[in-house]
Amino acid sequence: MAIALQFGSPLIILRSVARLSGDTAGADAIFGRALSNLTVVCAVVAAGWIGAVALGGSFDTPMAWVWVNFLPVAVMGPVSAYVKAKGHPGWGGFWEVGVLSLIGVALVLIARPADAMEAWLAFSVACWTGMILGFLHAGARHLKSIAWPAPDLKLMLEGRHLWAVAVLSYASLWGGVLIAEWLLDPEATAVLNALFRALAPLQFLILTIDFYMAPKFAAADKAALYRLYTRARIACALLAVPYAALTLAVPSEFLNLLYGEGYGAYGTELRVIIGAILVQIALGPAGILLNMRGQDKIMLLFLAGKSLVYCSTAILFGIGVGLTGIIVSFSLSAVLQVLAQYIFVKRSYLKEHLI
Repeated sequence: MAIALQFGSPLIILRSVARLSGDTAGADAIFGRALSNLTVVCAVVAAGWIGAVALGGSFDTPMAWVWVNFLPVAVMGPVSAYVKAKGHPGWGGFWEVGVLSLIGVALVLIARPADAMEAWLAFSVACWTGMILGFLHAGARHLKSIAWPAPDLKLMLEGRHLWAVAVLSYASLWGGVLIAEWLLDPEATAVLNALFRALAPLQFLILTIDFYMAPKFAAADKAALYRLYTRARIACALLAVPYAALTLAVPSEFLNLLYGEGYGAYGTELRVIIGAILVQIALGPAGILLNMRGQDKIMLLFLAGKSLVYCSTAILFGIGVGLTGIIVSFSLSAVLQVLAQYIFVKRSYLKEHLI
């Protein structure tokens, strides 16, 4: 639920608010409607969660209290997106991740939780405190959309393709892991998870550039898109060089350092998936540009094609080659997706400039 809501609503807010430069009332209205929608969804799901626990579970475990953090987790992304769209690209991520993480670490160090319930309580306090601080930065007046929500079904339906993209992306990634569990031994599945985690720094880097450029892509006229797109490609490539160089130069040592002896044997596989991400970086942030220009349905079609290629070839290559085959299938599907997005962007928006 968090993945779907965190992806759909922030992108709607980013592109809608960025296009309303100077229109404070219009921007506040869009933000308020998005928050109201999320509040209602979280309330409904929380009620269902509590009912399910009451019928067949116990309230003695953190899992029974997960619903407490539905709301802060769901709205932190939109709060961050609103701040970014208003011209403060760094502050949104700071409140969403930085402050929340610092508060969580401080609470754990101070409270010294003795069991899972106490740890969950510390995490919950961090979530709610981080959310309140985020709202203070975005504007405390927006808390009224949570206290007295006025849901807008039209805005919720506008994000249906974005939410579908988020869910399908998550399902596709973990579908590959499930295929690995079905075809391979547990040790190979653990290696696959480790290799995916080794991609995290590059993936977060791409997301950072994407969300920095998102409001710019949304508000720019077509003539300015080439300049913005080129700037994003250069920035992402420069920031990615240190990590990519390290992992490509000494992949075995890198894996052994992170996960222990035995993982270094899969240095070649790490090079393959890092290479696929570098192709994505080289081709530029085509996906976020398409989202910001309202091409959500096209993005969903591209992702559906990638998921189909990934899962089908993972089975085929996994049976024939094992773990290496699944890594190749993931890399192949990722490259095909970003190449398709790049070609579409070039033909639709950057035909006269991009090479």
